[in-house]
Amino acid sequence: MHVMRTVFLFACVCLPAVALADEPSVPQQIGTKLVRGVTNLATGIGEVPKQIYLIGQKEGWVQGVSRGPFEGLGMFIARTVGGAYEILTFPIPVPSNYQPMLLPEYVWQSEPSSRLTVPSAEPAAPVLKPDNR
Repeated sequence: MHVMRTVFLFACVCLPAVALADEPSVPQQIGTKLVRGVTNLATGIGEVPKQIYLIGQKEGWVQGVSRGPFEGLGMFIARTVGGAYEILTFPIPVPSNYQPMLLPEYVWQSEPSSRLTVPSAEPAAPVLKPDNR
């Protein structure tokens, strides 16, 4: 009888946690926000070489070397300040549900596809041709 009671208690406690495993708990979200903040505060300087590389790949190495350090410096400041903000506010659900301040969440992750898309060669509006009169 004691074994049955233990199995029932174990099932009551553990099965709801397994069912909700898709969504992290609030303590897990708080911990993730704190770790993300500390990591971004410590690794924000990695944005400088990252931006040089990304701009060099997308627009050519002359642009990467000339403009990349400035964009990298801007992203370094943004990531470092964002990391400090997440450290200071880690127990508070801001932004909503402990979402990251920046995307990608960490400097070593790839950029979101919206920033990497190359504009299409087609013009946004139809080209008007002058009349041949």
